[in-house]
Amino acid sequence: MMELINQLQTWISQNPITASIFKYLVWVIAILIAVQVFRKLLKKKLPDSVTRYKSQKGVEIIGYIFIIFLSITYFTGNITDFTIAIGLLSAGVAITLQELFLSIAGSLYIFFVKVYKPGDRIEINGIKGDVIDIDSIYTTMMEIGEWVSTDNYSGRIVKLSNAFVFKGPIYNFSQDFPFIWMNLIYQFIINQMWLSLKKLSLTLLKKSYLTMSISQKATGKM
Repeated sequence: MMELINQLQTWISQNPITASIFKYLVWVIAILIAVQVFRKLLKKKLPDSVTRYKSQKGVEIIGYIFIIFLSITYFTGNITDFTIAIGLLSAGVAITLQELFLSIAGSLYIFFVKVYKPGDRIEINGIKGDVIDIDSIYTTMMEIGEWVSTDNYSGRIVKLSNAFVFKGPIYNFSQDFPFIWMNLIYQFIINQMWLSLKKLSLTLLKKSYLTMSISQKATGKM
């Protein structure tokens, strides 16, 4: 056992850069695991869906802040040793992970600017639907339209990268108003009783309101 420890210490002293990068990765993995554990605890302990959602996103943001702080500490504390490593790592990250970082930045932008939230009906990148969830990488939506008539659900769940908030316009149909504007067309003959038309209109509106309420409750539970 002592011989193994001595060999490990010798290897660390001979490869300080590799050892530091390995320790850095271990810390990052530990922080990500801790974030997931706290998210699951909050999901069990908090009954209110809005509070639970905001708390989970807050824990996720704190985790990213810790990772950024850890990265700054590691890569600036021994800048002379890590100059080459940082250059290569930065080049690789800029090329291969730019979409990932843009998605994370998009999630922060959505969270703080309140571009949209779960339950909103939006159109982004040509896709229209009701927002189910927003995580650090993707926005999950229940799609509407496409081959289905009017604005009924198509039956597909769409996961869209948060990076699209920086790439085009975002249409929010319910941000400042709790109802969805719809165009209802009636065809009737001129001598039809207006009372019957009024009754039909009220019935359709009640059904639409009931459907929307059920959809919002289902979205809040997800």
